Amino acid sequence: MAGAAFAGATGTAGAQSSKVLGTKNVAKGTPVKIGVISNGKTPTVDQSDETPVAQATAQWINQYQGGLGGHPIQLSICDDHGTAGEATDCANKMISDKVAAVVVGQESQLEAIWNALHTSGIPIYLYGASNPNVVADPNTFVLTNGHAVLLGLPAGVAKKNKSKKVSIVAIDVPAATSFFKDPGPSLYQKEGLELELIPIAAGTADMTPQMQKLASGNPNGTVFIIGNDAFCIAALNGLRTAAFKGKITTIPQCLTDATRTSVPADFLEGISISATSPIQNPKDPSMKQYYAVLDKFGASSVDKSNIGGAAMYMAVAGFAAANKGLKGDPTSAALSEATKKMDWTVLPGSGGLHFRCNSKADPTQPAVCSNGTLVAQLNSQGNVTKYVPVGDDQIPA
Repeated sequence: MAGAAFAGATGTAGAQSSKVLGTKNVAKGTPVKIGVISNGKTPTVDQSDETPVAQATAQWINQYQGGLGGHPIQLSICDDHGTAGEATDCANKMISDKVAAVVVGQESQLEAIWNALHTSGIPIYLYGASNPNVVADPNTFVLTNGHAVLLGLPAGVAKKNKSKKVSIVAIDVPAATSFFKDPGPSLYQKEGLELELIPIAAGTADMTPQMQKLASGNPNGTVFIIGNDAFCIAALNGLRTAAFKGKITTIPQCLTDATRTSVPADFLEGISISATSPIQNPKDPSMKQYYAVLDKFGASSVDKSNIGGAAMYMAVAGFAAANKGLKGDPTSAALSEATKKMDWTVLPGSGGLHFRCNSKADPTQPAVCSNGTLVAQLNSQGNVTKYVPVGDDQIPA
């Protein structure tokens, strides 16, 4: 099963770390303070892996990537515990700490962070976002393309199977639901599809009533589930109880060892996922590097089956990769300028997908830096055997 596979992968990564970490290039300049905001651990979501991943990734950048233009990264980390008020407090702390940039992985209170930061002049680097205000901000850099994940896969599966309706089962937080309120309905309509949003509170253990209603109203249609593994377990088991016969699509956050333990494998088989990282393929070079960073810099206990850690790695390492061309002092303005002038570059941890933050990846979302995604299907053990890059076309200069 997956747990055993990941245990083996960890050992392999450690043995090969000298190769995959790269050549030592130690940053020796004056330190530059970079902010990291995380949900941390909340009553419903545990993102506590993000802190050790961010710290390990920063150490790798400092020792093997030359830091930011020779300046070692010094992290200022703030947990908001999933509340809008604390998220605003964390953003204001970053301003008072005079950080040069803020990096965010998976975050349920992204809108609150962005509202507090976007007029500060501090550039924001995000693993992902679909909030309309955020993706339109020229001083925010979104490393993965939410539209590719939230629209491309569900719509593609629906059209392939001649569905007319896509039902979105989403954890009821703005980061998960905002796209499906606007601009989602119009974008799905352009694909000839009706969009139904079913927001459900985090911590709902039994979703049978909602899934029975969904199955009755969209019996052979397509479902897209967006939430963490506990949320998805309840949704999938609810769909199974409701004898849903349509197609199910989801995101990697849904699929952990806990999901495979709690949902029968025969129900998981055939589910399609749209992924930003090949988290279930320990042989992928980008995953080997991620594992090696964790093992080398004291974060080997991080759950490698969970996309949360990988997302923070992608955010921090992607931030550094976007600033390879930095010249001079790493001020907020210099970082933003360097990022906008970056080359078309492989995004660390992405399985070979590329990014470029010059507002040309997706003209409808100026902040978005990529146009591709990975698509995969679960096998009879609930695992992915192959990821296929989709839409990863070169972004012009």
